[in-house]
Amino acid sequence: MAAADNTLLAEYPKQQVVKDRNYVGLNNWSAYTATLPIPGEKPDTAWVKSRIVAERYPQQPESYVQRTLSYFLQDPATQTNVRQYLNDWNDEATETALSAQVESIIGTFMPRFADLDVTQQQVEDWLAQHGFPLS
Repeated sequence: MAAADNTLLAEYPKQQVVKDRNYVGLNNWSAYTATLPIPGEKPDTAWVKSRIVAERYPQQPESYVQRTLSYFLQDPATQTNVRQYLNDWNDEATETALSAQVESIIGTFMPRFADLDVTQQQVEDWLAQHGFPLS
């Protein structure tokens, strides 16, 4: 990676256009994940943690955008396409491609994020609230 790329990567978390793209991607993920049917059988911990994060997102989207910027920045697609991510005026095809990349990146890191963000007690509380036995 060239030194110029490092400078561009350092700009990534500072740019409003980046935050706007990530906001939309996280919002789409949250809307989808929060409306998935609850399984008839007790869901696994990873599923519940993702569901909890998805249900929380609409209450504090800016916080989640800020807290996930580094996850986006770690992804090779972001690093490879940093110039497009920093550009406010990409053509429609580029924006469509970036949108798909954002969704893919979220799908990759969100399980890790949710695992760190949601406690086991919160999982147990969610399960109890939805009628699943804890044992």
